Order: sequence, then structure tokens, then C-alpha cells
Amino acid sequence: MAISKILRQQYTRLFAVIVSALIVWAALNQGNSASVFTRIEYLLYDIRFNLFLPITKRPPGDTKIAIIDIDENSIINEGRFPWSREKVATLIQKLGEAGALVIAFDVVFSEKEVNPVERIHRAVPPNLMGKLPQQDWQTISTLADADQVMAKAMGEYDVVLGFFFQDHGEYQNGLLPPQVFDVPEDWKDKLVVTQRPGYTANIESLQQHAGGGGFVTMFPDFDGTVRSAPLLIRHKDKLYPSLALSAAMRYLFLDTVEPQVVEVGDVLALTQISVSEFPAYTTPSGFVIVPYQGPAFTYPYYSATDVLRGNLEPGALEGAVVFVGTSAIGLADLRSTPMGPQYPGVEVHANILDALLHGGFAQKPEWQAGAVFLQLLLIAITMIIILPMMAPMVMLIGGTLIIAMVIFFNGYVWTLGLDLPMAGAVMMTLFLTATFITDGFLRESASKKMLKSMFDQYVPPAHIEKMMADPEAYSFSGESKELTVLFSDIRSFTNISETLSAQELKHMLNSYFTPITKEIFDRNGTIDKYVGDMVMAFWGAPVDDPDHRAHAVTAALNMQRITEELKVEFKQQGLPEVNIGVGVNTGLMNVGDMGSSYRRSYTVLGDAVNLGSRLESITKFYGAKILIGEDTYDHISGFVCRFTDRIQVKGKEEAIRVYEPLGLEGQVEQRILDEIEQYNQAYQLYLNRDWDAAQKSFRALYENHTLKLYQVYIERIDDLKQQTLPDDWDGTFRHTSK
Repeated sequence: MAISKILRQQYTRLFAVIVSALIVWAALNQGNSASVFTRIEYLLYDIRFNLFLPITKRPPGDTKIAIIDIDENSIINEGRFPWSREKVATLIQKLGEAGALVIAFDVVFSEKEVNPVERIHRAVPPNLMGKLPQQDWQTISTLADADQVMAKAMGEYDVVLGFFFQDHGEYQNGLLPPQVFDVPEDWKDKLVVTQRPGYTANIESLQQHAGGGGFVTMFPDFDGTVRSAPLLIRHKDKLYPSLALSAAMRYLFLDTVEPQVVEVGDVLALTQISVSEFPAYTTPSGFVIVPYQGPAFTYPYYSATDVLRGNLEPGALEGAVVFVGTSAIGLADLRSTPMGPQYPGVEVHANILDALLHGGFAQKPEWQAGAVFLQLLLIAITMIIILPMMAPMVMLIGGTLIIAMVIFFNGYVWTLGLDLPMAGAVMMTLFLTATFITDGFLRESASKKMLKSMFDQYVPPAHIEKMMADPEAYSFSGESKELTVLFSDIRSFTNISETLSAQELKHMLNSYFTPITKEIFDRNGTIDKYVGDMVMAFWGAPVDDPDHRAHAVTAALNMQRITEELKVEFKQQGLPEVNIGVGVNTGLMNVGDMGSSYRRSYTVLGDAVNLGSRLESITKFYGAKILIGEDTYDHISGFVCRFTDRIQVKGKEEAIRVYEPLGLEGQVEQRILDEIEQYNQAYQLYLNRDWDAAQKSFRALYENHTLKLYQVYIERIDDLKQQTLPDDWDGTFRHTSK
């Protein structure tokens, strides 16, 4: 069993090693953005982001950042959106007058607004149009051109317009803003920054009067959540900024940026972009982790209608960078973010601008892959070595602690500005914990089944329940321990069996063994075997029993009582009378699962076991019902026992004392106690070699009680009288047969 257990543990470990290697490989090679690892990583990322936000959130910076919200109230008061460019021009003027330094539009003006004068000119008949000179019509048309009105307003203030990049090159509408970096010739084939061939930009008249432009294109993860955003996108060997980066550049009076790159093999990977003292750490393709500072509406929002109608508090926007965008549900600029599913897209740009000016970008370090590999390797080695040594519940606690440590460590480095993945570590910990807990329960279940199947017929039900509660505490492998063994045999069984039919013999043995077995079980004994009419049992294993001697002797006495009761039943049924002899001995024995590959049993072996069998055999010699060895006698109390003899059994040189238990103290008749006293006196005469006096005493005892024991001594004294005994003779009698 021990070998089987070790092999099963080794197979489980091998399985754990193989799957752990697969987890390491998958964690380091997440080619599919929709993989299980990525899904779990996103979930853990969002949990970590929100959990540690109170620690990572920066204090407010020196630069005011505000959002002019085209909200539901603005649409109700100002009309449906998009508004006329004249209204937008008014908004720009109001913001400039309120002290806004940079006005960034999260809105794209990709089409010209229809001039009402030109519409009238096309609709009115020529004969009527001729009443007004052409020059006047042109003057009126210019004055009514909303695009020109907005362009003029933009020329007076620092305005940044948003535009979209497209995935398809056939879409190239409007005028792109000036690039912020020209890709050098030697970089063109190496730079791996995100590229887009198409765009939808603002109309030329507006873009030419704008202070700058930035793309507002969002790149949600596959689950639709915006966790990162590009600062630069490449188009025809030119790099264009995001709306947030362009706004930061206008605020800091920068016309270009110098992206930092590192050569990795034959490619150039972006590492960071700096417009202030705080670098923005990027992925090789130019993305930054969006450093959300809180849930939606963390930054101050002002309704656009309040700006248009002059309802702002004085100084509210003084020196501010403002983003014009919308939180209205109907305008479809709400994004899913780690902060929640209804997050205004314009506030994403505000968060990025805040970090560009004041710091707060987390980075994915270059040594990320090595750190992940080392972390997974340490977890795998630790758990594969240690967990199999634990109980299932301890495994669960250990796995939980490891996950807590992984989350704590990951959260700690996150507070330092480092973004390390943890899906692999969590999945590996969960997998290994589940694997070894399952194996533990299976082993425990197998142990319980084996215990039950092996001991169900041999030990008391109470023992089975105790053993199944903690099967690992009980070993089937051989061990040496002090136990008490009992042998019981029906006297003259051969003669009895010859007088009965097979059916009658079976009935008699079943009627005998059932109460005898129950008595052994009731005294916490373990049935070793039945051999014909013989019963062998032992005490002290597999469950420890500190009172194994007393329990065995009590069982022996009760077996004699049960046999006397069965005599009456058997007589009524016409069955022969039965008598049994019982031998009990205590000593060091080997106990365990023994046998061959074909059949095994839980049994005891050793000299002490053989002596117990000899004691049962010589009960007939002394006419005793029960005989116990001296080790059993010396360590029990509460029993009335009669010293029987000092003997040497065949095959043993060491002499032992043997006793016959007669009952419990207080339950033995006084006449028997007096008889024992007389017997002890006679035996003392025997030891003193006062043969005549000893023989006289034994004859008197025999005449009054007719016990075979007394006859044994009478006959033995006749023989001893004829012998010359050594000076150290101690009364020992050698039995020459088994």
C-alpha cells in the first residue's frame, strides 16, 4: 500500500509539472487576445485597479483640467446636436473669455455646414435674385458662413480639434493636423508603432485655424473595455498625437515630441514619450495604460449650456485646459472602462492629459517576462513539493495564502508604477491547489475504502469510524508494537463434527461465532482469523488501546460465560455440548498487512503470538478454561486470577508464569477465594520441595474440588520424588508438546 501511495503521489506530481509547464508557456505566449489568460488578466487588472486606486491616485496637479459637457440639459436648451458652427464659435469665445488656455474638442467637424444664403440663392428664381447685386450676395454669404465664423473664433484662441484614424486607406477625408514627428529614413522599416492608413479629419478651413489636432480614436480591448490608449499613431511615415498629447503640447508650447525608442533585434520599440518632467511609459506600439483617477465625473464638469448662457462662476475655468465632449447617452460617446461601463469618452482624454502634465503612468518593465517566469517557477516548485505533504484542508489554506501573497506582491509593485500580469500566477496556484486537494480527497477516499474493505469484518464499527475519520494516521505497513493476542478453540471439535451433518455443523458454528465475535468487538478487539473452530483476535491495533490486556481478559471471561449459555440452547436444539479453551498473551508483536500478491490479511506475528497459541493448547493439560501469560497478569487489576504454573513451552528456553482468570474482583465467591489461598499454600510447599506435605495438600484440594490442576501436581510430585533436582530449581515445568 505504501508503494502504491508513493507511486500515486509521483504521478500526481508529474501531472502537476506538465500542466504547470503549459501554464508558464501560455502565460508567456498570449498570442490570442481573447484567450482565457487574457480574459482573467483583464478581470484581475480591473479588480486591482479599483482596489489600489486610493493608494495610486495622485493629488490634484497645478493645472486645471475641466470638461465642457454637451449633456442632456444642453441638448434640451440649445437644440439637438450637432449644433451650428456659429453656436460652437460662441462656445469657444465664452470659454476663452472665461480664461481657458487650451480648448480641445472631442468632436470631429468633418463636413462643411450648409450656408443658408447659398441655399436661398439656389432656391430663389434668377429674376428675383437679380434685384440684389451679386457682390452683396457674396458679402451676405460670407457673413452667414458658420464655418468661417467658427474658424475666426478659433483663430483668437488656442483650440485643438479631434479627428479619427481609419483602418482602411480609401477613407482619407479632411485635412490632417501637423505631424509631431517625422520618422527618420533609417527608422522606417524598423519602427513598430501602431499604423493606420485612413483618416476622417476636420474640414480644411477649420483645421487651418486650429492650434493643433489630435486623434480621438479609441482602441478598446476585446471585451470592449478601454484600459490603454495610444499617444502616437503612424500615418505615411509621420507620427500624429492623440487629443490629450496635442492638448498637452499646446499647453506647454511644444510643436514636436521626441519619442524614446530601444532597438530589440531588428525592430525599434517605443519606450516612452515626454512632454514634461514626467515620462509617459509606452508599449512598443505606443500605447499607455490609462491612469484613471476615479469613477466617471472625477474631473469638474460644466454644462455647455451654462457656458453659452454665461452661468459659470467667475474664475471657474481660469488657466484651465478644457475638453469639449459629451456624456449624453444619445450621442454614443460612453465607454466601458475599469471604472465602470458608462464612462464618458472625453474624460479618458482628461485622465491621459493629467498624467502627461503631472505624472502617474504605470509601465510594463522590460524584464516583465523574466519576472513572470521566475514567479511561476517559484510557485510551481514550492507547491509541487510542499502541498502533497499536507492534508486537504491545509492545502486549501496554503493555496489561499499563496494567492493572497501573489495579489499583495502584484499590488505592491503596481503602487510603485509597475504593471505585472498575475493571471498566470493565480491560475497556477488555483490549478495546483485544486489538483492536490482533489488527489488528497481521492487518496483519503481510497484509504477509507481500503480501511473499510479490509477491517469491516475484523474490527468493531466504532474502530472503523475512527479510522475513516483520519485514514492517514493508520498504516498498513508492518510495525512492531506491544499487543495482546487471544486464541480460542472448541474442545474435541473433531469428535463433535463427526456426529453432525454439514448443515448442522454450519448452524452450530455460526451460532457460536456470532456472539463470540460480538463480544470481541464490544471489547475493542480485532478479529485476526477463523480457522475451523478456532478464533484468533488481538487488541491494540490498528487502533491504539492502552487497556488492551484488560479488554482481552474481560473478553475471555465473557466468552466462557457465552459458551455456558450456548450449552443450554444447543441442548434444546439437540446439538452437542461445547467447551472452549482460551489462551491470552501480551508482548511485542509484528502487526500489518501481510500475505502474498494473491491474498493478504491484517495479522500479527511473533514469539508472543506463538506463546498465546501454546497457552490455549495447554489449557486442556491443566483443565483450565483460560490461561494468560505473566506479562498480561502483571499489568492488569480488578481480576481474580489463580496462579497455574511456571512453564517452558516447546521451542522456548525462557520460563514464564501462567495464570487462570476466574472473574472480576467482587464477583468471585468466597469459597473460591479460600480455595485459591489453600492452593497457594500447597504450591509453596511444592516449591520448598516438601513433597509429602505438598502432595497431601493437593490431594485434599482434589478431593474437595476435583480440578485437573491439582491432579497434575499430585502426579508431578510422584515423578519429582524420583529425581535429583538442581539447587536453583524454581518449579518450572517443561512442556514437550504443542
